[in-house]
Amino acid sequence: MLKSKKLSKTERAILEIFWEAEGPLIFKEIMELVNERLGKDWKKQTVNTYLTALQNAGLLHADKRCARAYFYSPVYTKEQYKQLCVKELLEDSFDNSISNFIATFTGGKKLSKKDAEEIKKYI
Repeated sequence: MLKSKKLSKTERAILEIFWEAEGPLIFKEIMELVNERLGKDWKKQTVNTYLTALQNAGLLHADKRCARAYFYSPVYTKEQYKQLCVKELLEDSFDNSISNFIATFTGGKKLSKKDAEEIKKYI
């Protein structure tokens, strides 16, 4: 299982760009999208640093499909990534117990009937 590192806001925003893309992106496209969507004027080296960090974290895959270009794509969908993060949180902080998580989340207070019914749907 992925042992996620805490992502910075920028790393998360870059992952969002990949999740919204309709397929793998080449570096030029990434540069344009990052600078446009994040309101930056970054140089290639800065963007490459973030891409390398995401690759090292096991969240981004680079595939060299041709001699001059890498195609970058996320390893996990957004939903898969959220599931991994929640699973890791449960394992590391709540002894892998959903009931311990809910008790902490609610501050030890009982759930409303509505909330309890919603949770039952997933059991």
